[in-house]
Amino acid sequence: MRKALKNTAARGGKMLKMDDNIYALRRKVIDELYSIKRKGYNIPRIEVRIVSENTDACAYAYLGQNIIHFNKKYINVKRFTQVVLHEIVHATFGIGEVVGCRLMHCTEFWLNDCSESEAWKLFDKYYQESNLS
Repeated sequence: MRKALKNTAARGGKMLKMDDNIYALRRKVIDELYSIKRKGYNIPRIEVRIVSENTDACAYAYLGQNIIHFNKKYINVKRFTQVVLHEIVHATFGIGEVVGCRLMHCTEFWLNDCSESEAWKLFDKYYQESNLS
């Protein structure tokens, strides 16, 4: 099932064929994941795919499946690290939207401009509560 999910687009998106441009976008996400690992977080390997801009989300994850799909339009946004942290919590810790959390509640996340330092603190909280710490 997991193998099928990593190559199955959702939320109106379409899986993009790999070329040099798509590879560069995917690589940016993967580099961010490695950066998180270098900070001491023992997160598992996460499958990353890039989807078309017609999805209704900047990124989405299959809960607890270690799979993240990024909308190509949102890879170069100012709050890219926060988006990656948000999706890791979904993909790895299996946590859905958390109402009132500035990292894990989409409305709070986008409307209240969760800072990078706040996102890291909240991510660390979810990490410490997981069985990965």
